[in-house]
Amino acid sequence: MKTNNNFTILIVDDEEINTELASLYLQEEKYRIKTALSAQDALNIISLEDISLILLDINMPGVDGLQLCSMLKAEKKTQDIPVIFLTAQTDISFVSKAFEAGGADYITKPFNVLELKARVKVQLQNIAYLDEIKAKQSKLAQLSITDPLSKLYNNLYFDAQLKTKLLGGENFWIFYIKINHMERLNTLYGFGNTNKLIRLFSKVLERTLFKNATTARLFSAHYASINNNYSLEDMKKQYKILIDTIKKESALKENINLSCILYPVDAKKETGIQNIYKKIQKTLAKMQNDDIKLMVLR
Repeated sequence: MKTNNNFTILIVDDEEINTELASLYLQEEKYRIKTALSAQDALNIISLEDISLILLDINMPGVDGLQLCSMLKAEKKTQDIPVIFLTAQTDISFVSKAFEAGGADYITKPFNVLELKARVKVQLQNIAYLDEIKAKQSKLAQLSITDPLSKLYNNLYFDAQLKTKLLGGENFWIFYIKINHMERLNTLYGFGNTNKLIRLFSKVLERTLFKNATTARLFSAHYASINNNYSLEDMKKQYKILIDTIKKESALKENINLSCILYPVDAKKETGIQNIYKKIQKTLAKMQNDDIKLMVLR
């Protein structure tokens, strides 16, 4: 949860005495404070600062508070900044205009110190709670597309990206990788130690394959990455880098044996992802029978 000094409050009022008083009271709560005497000053500050909350006077010369609030709510960058209006007006129709313009709350002037602090606190607590919810949602979304063991993307995300690539109509490469004899590893070392090998191998993949590739653990010992339409030579270099890196990791060098396929996908001719997987699995079966380490599909 954020603390008070994580929040920056902008106070906008053409009467300097009001900005000074509000600043004094809110600084007691350790908030960071910015002040502006006009709408234009406020816009200049907002363009440069990360503003958490705006205290906004309604009656200002030129662009008034209602107009400024409407402008802020019309912009994506500023539409979520809560605005508390400062006003001497108590007429219900006037207050309604403040809410219609996008205000979150209002405080009548001259303001009471306790009321000012309380209303500001409520709005900033709401921001903190929303940020926390967004962070949790983001984490859940990430978990839904991540393989829990390898921390690479999972098969659901990979298939979705594969469909997107096919629909886009641009050619690309699939680099398909299978760890051979996984059953033997489980028998020799047990599931716990084999999982450690999988995590180490996954880190090597993430470190050595193209940075813009979509790399996933599809299931068990099967991995794949989606790559841009590089040359065959570049893709073979990626394979060589991967093998050379594995050789430098003693745990992997002694235990990991791979079958790899480079598949240049013609998106306009391909009939779908199931057909891609069928071709790959058919090729894998042949490779294992003939002990081939790398094959390029045509």
